[in-house]
Amino acid sequence: MRNICSAIVHARPEKAARVRQAIEAFEGAEVHGGVEEGKLIVTVEGSEDDVLADTLGRVGDLQGVVSTVMIYHFCGEDEVSNEEVLQ
Repeated sequence: MRNICSAIVHARPEKAARVRQAIEAFEGAEVHGGVEEGKLIVTVEGSEDDVLADTLGRVGDLQGVVSTVMIYHFCGEDEVSNEEVLQ
């Protein structure tokens, strides 16, 4: 089973670089941009919903974070065959 979510993390611009480092230290978390503006685009991958929720909660608790908003969540099988797509 694969779980992935994306979120926008609003951070104080002067703390955004440190917030990025802290987020990327979490297992399965990656920052894809927005550091300069203080609006970090983040994805988190894990095997269960609890892992994603816990990680986003920890992100929200970081010093310099103003808010964290989940934008997208996917939960499903790792791979989908062509036959499954065509059905």
